[in-house]
Amino acid sequence: MPGIHVLTGHIGKGQQFDWAIIIGAEDGAIPDFRAKTPELQAEEARVLSVMISRARHGAIITYARDVEAQTGKRIRREESPFFTQLTTANPLCGPAIREWLDAADWTAIAAR
Repeated sequence: MPGIHVLTGHIGKGQQFDWAIIIGAEDGAIPDFRAKTPELQAEEARVLSVMISRARHGAIITYARDVEAQTGKRIRREESPFFTQLTTANPLCGPAIREWLDAADWTAIAAR
């Protein structure tokens, strides 16, 4: 179904989309702060890989440098430790993403 679908990583399992945009990839969110054991960390990595693999054309993963707590106080956040592993995939970052999006043959992509 066309449009924007807002899903959790678990609900998106088994579905496919043109793009996957993963927001909130801060340490403590991805992986979840409760994932303390190697097994739970591996499960968090598996769920992230499933989210990324749902994309036909590409995935955009973002994180915030700081977030607002329920108290209203701003809290400094760090990127997910999984970003270290993701960089081995030679991702496009910052301006390179914009250049790719501007140069993409959207007619050919839409025809797939």
